[in-house]
Amino acid sequence: MTTILVIAGAAVSAYLTVDHYSQEVSLVCAENARIDCAAVTSSEFSTLFGVPLPLLGLAFFLGFGALVTPWALRSAHPALRWGRLGVAGGGVLFVVYLVAAELIVLGKFCLWCTAVHVTTLLLFGLVLFDEYRRIGREG
Repeated sequence: MTTILVIAGAAVSAYLTVDHYSQEVSLVCAENARIDCAAVTSSEFSTLFGVPLPLLGLAFFLGFGALVTPWALRSAHPALRWGRLGVAGGGVLFVVYLVAAELIVLGKFCLWCTAVHVTTLLLFGLVLFDEYRRIGREG
């Protein structure tokens, strides 16, 4: 399940990254008063220190993908376990920031961004579930 979510998150992030750098690709997104992908992805909140957020999202999913390889998941090494939890938790905190920026500041949201947000939240839930399961076996 985590592999599917990582691939989906990376694919959407790659699509948004290509759109950010290309004038030819246009976001396939419904557009109305509340849903406006172009307004969100071109806002001042679409970059962090000059780096496009979709590129950061792509890096997040690729890095997280390394932490959920079969080898990494079988490992009981604390650095990998804490790394998964830390990266997933950081992703959730960033999602909270981005959703607040979309809904409170911009008053609009992006369906593609929402797909990335939901994927990040699901990955966090799976990491928590896995840690709970591991603790149950260790205790």
